[in-house]
Amino acid sequence: MSKQLYITEKPSVAASFASALGVKISPADRGRGYAETANTIITWCFGHLVTMAYPDAYNKEYKSWKVEHLPIIPREYKYVVIDNKGTVKQFEVIKGLMCRKDVDMIYACTDSGREGEYIFRLVYNQSGANKPVKRVWISSQTEDAINKGIQDAKNISEYDSLSQAAYCRAKEDWLFGMNFSRLFTCQYGSKLSALLKEQKASVIPIGRVMTCVLGLVVDRELEIRNFVPKPYYGVTANFLSKDSGISYKGKWQQKKKEDKNSVDDAENEEKYITKEEAEEVIKKLEGKEAAIKKVEVKVKKEQAPLLFNLAELQSEANKKFKLPVDKTLEIAQSLYEKKLISYPRTDSRVLSTDVLPELPKVLNGLYSNTAFKEFILRIKEFGDLGVNSKTKRYVDDSKVTDHYAIIPTYITTELSKLDEAARNIYNLIVKRFLAIFYPPAEYNTVRVETAIDGEIFITNSKTLNVQGWKEVYEVTSSKKEEELSDSPIQKLVKKEKCDVNKFDLEEKETKPPSRFTDGSLIITMEKAGKYIENEELREQLKTCGIGTSATRAGIIKKLVDIGHIKINSKTQIVTPEPKGEAIVELVRLTAKELLNPTLTASWEKGLFMIENHETTAEVFEEKLYQYITRTIEKVKRSGNGK
Repeated sequence: MSKQLYITEKPSVAASFASALGVKISPADRGRGYAETANTIITWCFGHLVTMAYPDAYNKEYKSWKVEHLPIIPREYKYVVIDNKGTVKQFEVIKGLMCRKDVDMIYACTDSGREGEYIFRLVYNQSGANKPVKRVWISSQTEDAINKGIQDAKNISEYDSLSQAAYCRAKEDWLFGMNFSRLFTCQYGSKLSALLKEQKASVIPIGRVMTCVLGLVVDRELEIRNFVPKPYYGVTANFLSKDSGISYKGKWQQKKKEDKNSVDDAENEEKYITKEEAEEVIKKLEGKEAAIKKVEVKVKKEQAPLLFNLAELQSEANKKFKLPVDKTLEIAQSLYEKKLISYPRTDSRVLSTDVLPELPKVLNGLYSNTAFKEFILRIKEFGDLGVNSKTKRYVDDSKVTDHYAIIPTYITTELSKLDEAARNIYNLIVKRFLAIFYPPAEYNTVRVETAIDGEIFITNSKTLNVQGWKEVYEVTSSKKEEELSDSPIQKLVKKEKCDVNKFDLEEKETKPPSRFTDGSLIITMEKAGKYIENEELREQLKTCGIGTSATRAGIIKKLVDIGHIKINSKTQIVTPEPKGEAIVELVRLTAKELLNPTLTASWEKGLFMIENHETTAEVFEEKLYQYITRTIEKVKRSGNGK
């Protein structure tokens, strides 16, 4: 009798598939590495089972690190089963199942993304199997999603471009790591160890993404270290309106320069004026009469924030709970495997139209949770759901890549059953989701301009009028709030005369940029485009950052583990270690493009283009080989000239 073989990425995911398919996995099944019924076999990987071989697999001479061997660029790449007893055993189990005569169809059920695709393809290709394969692509592990994913499974050839991008990413990282780590270690390892007063010659690990991220941290630290604070001044005035008797304070607004060719300079001059200039303004205006020039009263609506992608979730959890970004990913993955949330390794912050029919079911599921019941009742009071295919802010297929934003599923659990960290993460995800069904928050804003002898003083106030989505989830603004007045300035009237009780000279000081936290570094990696000056290139790369949602936390953790950066466990502030600083300085002097976010993001863009059939793996690899060869030669020359 023919059988169908289902291969998942982890044992825990296999349990979800088994439940959906009506298969029971016994302790004995766990021990042998698979479960089987009359027509179904379920087995699992342990994440990666197969990896790229080290250089000595191509030539035994490469066991020794020598500059003359470089660059090492294999004509055909070799792959090996990871040298671990349990891994080897499980690979042999899967290989045997793939090649069994009674298996006529294989279902690839690894995580639905580039890395999951790579994990399956490596095992399939290494096994020598030639059975037909269908790809199961799901965004949550509920039984409904799994059954629909199996029903809609496509021939795996539909995902060949994703597979090609995955293989190219691995080759790229291998080539960067194996070549540049050897080159820098051979040429500069002894020099670095002498500088750091280490007994052994230092190994200098270089990574395509890792070294770029280290550069961001070091550059920020140097910027702070070399920062020289500058004093700057402002002028405020205390007013008392003559008719309404309202006391309020206004801030002098410097007149804008009319030189349109020096906008940036004008803005800087506008912000920073000298003490003498500020005193001159006060001297000019003392004793002069003030009058209300303008009173603007507006209602401003503030929409609920976009849904979480992984980077935003990691950043928010880092700010609110001081959770390291790798811990947040671990918790989110666990919640996904418990079927409580959708796939977490996503870059998207909106929903796709095909998930819209599921939303009422998700809301009904959350209704059974005492923590969220009242919010669901409020949403029902609003009438028709406020999120549909026309709600472009939250539903936009063009902004969804492999997966839509992170949202809860219709399966829920009482918060008391989760540990504190998991409870906090789940709560963040659910509340961010519920908020999009609420109306906007509404503010009454007032802006008053008070004139004295042609000079303008500004006063603002802002009052929350309608809570809207803020009933659910109060988002802390990352932007500095403008100075707001507590006085009832909305009652002031245009042309009303005012007394000036006094002028004040405000003295302030420029501040250095903030150090990265674990969370803000993740966001910076995601939004690499902000570092790209060329507007056209920035637009091209806006979908790609440094690394991917699946790898960023691991890259930061690796930098900590190898002693290049440290993260304060209480504040989550990131600072470079002396070795990290020394390596960045060395790279800056020899191959500074390795530190360039533009270049790093452009490689990611190339992988994205392979996925989308905009270029080929062959074109990508040719450019990669040229870059590796050219840069290796440049670093070699710099070493010869030391």
